[in-house]
Amino acid sequence: MTKKQHNFSLRDFLFTYGFLLVLLLVIVYFSVTAPSFFSMNAAMSILHTAAPLLIIASGLAFVIMTKRIDISVGSIAYLSAAIGALMISRMGLPIPLAVVSMLVLSCLMGVLNGFFVVILNVNPMIATFGTQLAFRGIGLLLTNSMVVSLPRSIRFLGNKKVGPIYIDILFSLFILLIMMLIHSRTQFGRQVVAIGNDISIAEKLGIKEKRISFFAYVVCGLMAGIGAIIMSLQVGSVTPTSGTSYEFTAIAMLVIGGVSLYGGEGTILPGVLIGGITLAVIETGLNYIGASVYVYSFVRGGVIFVSMFADSLKTQVKPKVKIMEDEPTTVSNAQ
Repeated sequence: MTKKQHNFSLRDFLFTYGFLLVLLLVIVYFSVTAPSFFSMNAAMSILHTAAPLLIIASGLAFVIMTKRIDISVGSIAYLSAAIGALMISRMGLPIPLAVVSMLVLSCLMGVLNGFFVVILNVNPMIATFGTQLAFRGIGLLLTNSMVVSLPRSIRFLGNKKVGPIYIDILFSLFILLIMMLIHSRTQFGRQVVAIGNDISIAEKLGIKEKRISFFAYVVCGLMAGIGAIIMSLQVGSVTPTSGTSYEFTAIAMLVIGGVSLYGGEGTILPGVLIGGITLAVIETGLNYIGASVYVYSFVRGGVIFVSMFADSLKTQVKPKVKIMEDEPTTVSNAQ
């Protein structure tokens, strides 16, 4: 039995911690160019902005870890938020009933995605692109493409604070903690990782790949529904553009945070949190230095491209033997 050598590798270090170093450099840059950026208020604003997307990304992580994708999460968030707002504002239904309805609906949309992708074996990109269009179309039809405002009695919750910290920040961190525990401490989470590493080996060891992958889509839909609640409360309304491009921002958060698009790799904490903070820091910093609004999309697109390119490089240089060495342990733990 040979002893493994643990030599320092600059390449591996950069692949593992590169974006964390970039985040630190970005913070230093904006702190120098805009002194007011480095403050408690700015930090809380950054986390406040990222809160709904952190929740949505945490659910999407489970789908991506199974080597699949869901680009309908923004539309799931929009449709569930629209339904909830209509139930409260126009139908006068109790708020708890509307919230439960939103979450049930978001789960059902996840079920629909899982049915198309896992049961009918439709390409995940094509299937969720179709549901993305369908869900947003239904939402626009129900709202007549109009803004649906929330009642004043609950609108304040989106900016409610406990001391200097927004409530939605605490809530999103709580959700991330739960999702981290599910990912790292439960049989379901370990099986998701096993499937992402090698589906054939996972199936040989008794893991029900279709059942786990299907449930990953349901979890993704549920998290999109929870994120929709935070999104609606922050704005105080649901607009026709609510949730637009959330799917690509969430994917960028995940890749920046170390969740590989090739499956089987990544963490919820600190990974998803680091990815979310990185994007929020960049956009908030651009606002502080007075950058043109047209720069935002360019920078966001650049960050997404670089993060995905880095993920591709990391996968190409990863030794193939590593999967064969680690897989038995990973999968056996999943049993």
